[in-house]
Amino acid sequence: MTDFVIGDWRVFVGVTLVLGGLACVASGRAVARAWRPPALLLLYGLLLAAAMRFLHWSLFQEPLFAPSAALIAYAWSLFAQGGAWLVAHRARMRRQYPWIA
Repeated sequence: MTDFVIGDWRVFVGVTLVLGGLACVASGRAVARAWRPPALLLLYGLLLAAAMRFLHWSLFQEPLFAPSAALIAYAWSLFAQGGAWLVAHRARMRRQYPWIA
């Protein structure tokens, strides 16, 4: 069943969860450090999910337009980016405005 949804689970864990997750954390932190709104993460998450699907297709011959795998990659990118944005934004707020906290 998982072959139909995500392909090989080892490839999914390596490319989507680890490699894509690290890229998403980096982009979430970058958006927060630049004082950009978190709504920008929706666009960046879409681009990163497309990049993850491209890596699956180009390196491991998995289907490029697999809707369920693309939705899982997009959800994971939003989760990783959102968490990183929140942590980085809170740290920046505490550092810049110490009298608020």
